[in-house]
Amino acid sequence: MSEHKAKTCYLHIGAEKTGSTSIQAFLKANRAELADAGYLFPRSPGLDNQPALAAYTMGDCSRKNLLAQVGVSNGDQLEAFKKGFAARLKTEVSKASPKNIILSNEHCHSRIGTAEELGRLASLLLELAEEVRVIFYIRRQDQAATSLYSTALKVGQSRKKPDLRIAEELPLAFDYWRTCRLYEDTFGEGSVDVRVFDRSRLLGGDLMVDFRQATGLPEGRSWKQPKSQNQSLNRLGQRFLAAFNQNRLERFGPDAEHYRMALVRMLDKNFEGQGIKPSKQEAQDFLQQFKDGNEAIRQKYFPEHEAPLFIEDFAKYPDEEQSNWMPRPFMAFDAGARLFIEQQKEIDRLRAKIKALKADKGD
Repeated sequence: MSEHKAKTCYLHIGAEKTGSTSIQAFLKANRAELADAGYLFPRSPGLDNQPALAAYTMGDCSRKNLLAQVGVSNGDQLEAFKKGFAARLKTEVSKASPKNIILSNEHCHSRIGTAEELGRLASLLLELAEEVRVIFYIRRQDQAATSLYSTALKVGQSRKKPDLRIAEELPLAFDYWRTCRLYEDTFGEGSVDVRVFDRSRLLGGDLMVDFRQATGLPEGRSWKQPKSQNQSLNRLGQRFLAAFNQNRLERFGPDAEHYRMALVRMLDKNFEGQGIKPSKQEAQDFLQQFKDGNEAIRQKYFPEHEAPLFIEDFAKYPDEEQSNWMPRPFMAFDAGARLFIEQQKEIDRLRAKIKALKADKGD
């Protein structure tokens, strides 16, 4: 057991596409300032995003993409990882002796689906803190699913449009009520702080201000404010990346993943904007599937707010879905030219850095 117990562990669990990457960038940039305020944002779960938290809850290796983020590919590695991670986190907390702890990983929402899984994390965190407060930002499900399309392309998928299909069971990533019940059953009634990811509902219309209020961080400090992270790609950027992702290993060889990540960085800088959207009817039908759960959330966490939980305005969606949209030839040529210039700028930057290093060594 850790020698020191913090008062509160603030566990930020997303949801996905609610500014989690920006929150994590803020926490990383302000790690020293947080420590001065009595808060530990530990390094052992991850320097910014902390996938070790969700990975620790896994009972087997079926979540391959998640476990790959912590270097696990088989059962023996999983058990060794769990043991080592728990020891490192306890040591880090003991040495820092913080008043409060902040942890952040959106996979704690979208990958943890059972009481058994969450119980593993709860046992660890309650060794480190007297109480766990769960911070859970939620977003209208059709908007989150549409925004998630860019993320899907960035991690290597190549489908032509946002996936708003639902099979037999509501997807965990969008079933917010299920997550609320799971976490309150585990950490206790009143342990979950649900917040709506909408500028009109955030404190001061600002996610960082809202998050600081949720964690009790003082506003008087000179907090570093990183740029917004993980922005959606526009339609041209999405089509460019989807084309690259198709059969990339066969076309580009063993370095295809390295090339993909470099391309994503360039696209993020040059092609931010509104992406391909489903039709208005598809969006409405998708949101309808979550009507009961959303109303349960409203009644429990926002009783002062009139139904429905989210503003149901679909004006930004087209009447027809856009899966067949393709850029005009000039747009495609222009995109290639812009990416070429971006690549040349990076080459020039690296050459200048190498030249400076040689000059420092007197070569």
